[in-house]
Amino acid sequence: MAQQDFSKKKALLIEDMAEARIMQRKMLTDFGFTSIDIAMKAETAIELLKNQTFDVILSDYNLGNGKDGQQLLEEVRHSKLIPNTATYLMVTAETSIEMVMGAIEYQPDGYITKPFSQAVLQRRLSKLLETKERLYNVNIALDKGDFESAIAAAKIVMKKYPSLIGKCERIIGESLLELKEYKKALSLFNKTLKSRKMPWALFGKGKSYFLMGELEKAEQSFRQLMLDNRFFVSAYDWLAKIQVVEGKLEEAQSTLIEAIGRSPKNILRQMELGKISLDLNDSMTAEMSYRRAVFLAKYSCYNTADVYLNHLESLARISDNGPLLPRQKDNFDSTLKKVHESFFDNPDNKAKAYSCEIDVYLADKDTLTAKQIFEAWLSEVKSGSSTAPTKQQSASYAAAFGGIQ
Repeated sequence: MAQQDFSKKKALLIEDMAEARIMQRKMLTDFGFTSIDIAMKAETAIELLKNQTFDVILSDYNLGNGKDGQQLLEEVRHSKLIPNTATYLMVTAETSIEMVMGAIEYQPDGYITKPFSQAVLQRRLSKLLETKERLYNVNIALDKGDFESAIAAAKIVMKKYPSLIGKCERIIGESLLELKEYKKALSLFNKTLKSRKMPWALFGKGKSYFLMGELEKAEQSFRQLMLDNRFFVSAYDWLAKIQVVEGKLEEAQSTLIEAIGRSPKNILRQMELGKISLDLNDSMTAEMSYRRAVFLAKYSCYNTADVYLNHLESLARISDNGPLLPRQKDNFDSTLKKVHESFFDNPDNKAKAYSCEIDVYLADKDTLTAKQIFEAWLSEVKSGSSTAPTKQQSASYAAAFGGIQ
């Protein structure tokens, strides 16, 4: 492997611990980096990534208070703040399964475990940068969303660098799925599987079948992948999708519970479990998953009103069977407060929060407070700042307030 020239590369170092920061910066300088930006927390890193491009991002997993390295990676992937041409290396002192699983789900280019020597870091970075350079034209096309050019470029790389055949086949397969060329994608994944049992090829095969509407074959692929490789948690999400389409909600719920057991920090998975659980009238499981989603949302790019309103909804449905326990009522009040602080200027959000609150007070036999909330709601409807209650809601509240003038 030729010695990498780091002097023209821009690096971003994200590390909250001063000692580690000084040491890693020194290593990068010793390798020849002349441009090194530093961020001590995720928020600073996001600002830097919005305004500049970097060739190398070296990010710690633990970043003190605020977003951790996984949530940062999730956000920069979601917001497309780092191009495919950049190299993202996750640094971690932890090897807990939860951390590894979470990190793998958002696909950094690699990760390296502390403590590491200068030689190890240099070797890892050189190898990753060499691969990125060879795939440069492929990644430029992917960044433009030009999947046909990405496929053409990947075919050239495969001929020139046989060691990158696997990487290129994966890119071609995923590009074909983006182009809705499902049959072509399927035959490529099958061809790969004949020579090498690659988990990504089995995953691609399952997705191809799913997108072609062949659910039974898709299910076989995902189940096989779950047997072969328990770390490929996305297989569980896709199996759950199939079960939802087939109306097997209990099975989908079990599948997602198992996936969350393996990788608990994925907020969208928690939301999906909550939704399915509410559809099953299993408000206890729904509440648990939405409560976790509320906890994860604080530092997530998926910090939307739905997360909080669905948590209120799940507690309101628990209250259909009787008053909430003190702990549940505390959770309800805490989430309601967040809705008031961040999402209450939207008329639909307001209506949803009011209806959940009324349900909870009615369950507690506190008809007076419930009625006061209803009156506040109606006055907000008059002023145009809230959506009106549905006919059904108005009727059921009228019946509940029957004895009160």
